[in-house]
Amino acid sequence: MDLLMTPGSATGRLAGLVQSLDLPETARAQRLLHVREHLFSRSQDIRQPDFHRIHTRDLALLFEAYDREFFDGQCRETLNGSRLDFYLSRRMSRVAGNTRRTRYRTGETVYEIGIATTMLFEGFGPNDRRIAACGIECATRLDALQRILEHELLHLVEMLCWETTSCSAARFQQIAGRFFGHRSHTHNLITRRERAAEKGIRIGAPVAFQFEGRRLAGRVHRITKRATVLVEHPQGEPYSDGLRYLRYYVPIASLELQS
Repeated sequence: MDLLMTPGSATGRLAGLVQSLDLPETARAQRLLHVREHLFSRSQDIRQPDFHRIHTRDLALLFEAYDREFFDGQCRETLNGSRLDFYLSRRMSRVAGNTRRTRYRTGETVYEIGIATTMLFEGFGPNDRRIAACGIECATRLDALQRILEHELLHLVEMLCWETTSCSAARFQQIAGRFFGHRSHTHNLITRRERAAEKGIRIGAPVAFQFEGRRLAGRVHRITKRATVLVEHPQGEPYSDGLRYLRYYVPIASLELQS
């Protein structure tokens, strides 16, 4: 028997819970309502479903509520003093959330759960397309945040109980379905690349922009939070096409598509 799964241990209790609990839809909805009530009553920034500000303490509040409502407090107990930190990332542009574990030589283990704020705040405008997270349509920014955090919480649970985690594996997807009603392990949020494509700005597109009073022209090399534009210059970095380019990091709104 895996030592992590010793019966009667905190880890064993958490593993037993997530492998056995199958929440009816009505019970799940009630627990999710309690999670929201907990957040709204304590958050200094999130006062409405389509919030405009968020702080790491809001992720901590959500974790506290989810652990109580869905995991019977077993996540915190299984952490057994290990740190659980939360962070918000403007740089994450391809994944909506991330959970990682770091083990230090001192013996300390730190878990971190991060949420991509860029994706959250790109969407939910009046003319935007519909958004889904975990296969569930999200009507508001808070809907999306909850689905993403639920997904990351299950990564944390798998790390605590079985060391490894994979959202494409059957165990993860079965737990996600029984606990949260998730229908998929992927998200379909609006990205900066999609926003750029709406303006016709894609990888390789010719663009112009203003830099220190000069008008420069180049081609889009990459799109993340900003666009990386390559501008031909004799003192630039050599590329495989035999030319040299300087790289500029330009806000997408500052780019002008060239014909």
